[in-house]
Amino acid sequence: MRSFIEFFCSRFLLPLAALVLAGCATVTGTPTQSVNIQVVDALDRPIAMRCRASNASADYFGDAPMRDLQVRRSSSDLQIECHRGSLIARGTAVSRGSVVDGAVKALLPGGTAMLVVDHLSGYRYVYPDWIRLRIGENLVFDADRQIPGKPAPGLLADVP
Repeated sequence: MRSFIEFFCSRFLLPLAALVLAGCATVTGTPTQSVNIQVVDALDRPIAMRCRASNASADYFGDAPMRDLQVRRSSSDLQIECHRGSLIARGTAVSRGSVVDGAVKALLPGGTAMLVVDHLSGYRYVYPDWIRLRIGENLVFDADRQIPGKPAPGLLADVP
């Protein structure tokens, strides 16, 4: 009888426990993400500006270019505004959760609970890691459109 229990635990329970724990970003992920923010003029020349970035978790202040800004992950978008005198650059970094990751987790035992925990903690969300604002424009940046090693493409925001 003992060998059957050892066999069952080693073949089924331990791998299942590993899958469940590996599937939860709150257990395996990090609470923050590194984001680079820079501001350029109409000719793509870098401009130093005072910036504020904020999401539902926190506010961040610094001078652009901001390199390796540790932003707390959140389901809310990251709003960025930079000023220097009368010059203003604005942008929104869209918060994205992995659809594929969510679908896989939903199939695992306890997957729905993992999705809820990851959503509430913000761990399943990601922002573009390189944001390039342009003076005089209000841009929207989406991590789904970013090519690794390049700034996320900014689309003009619809402003009423």
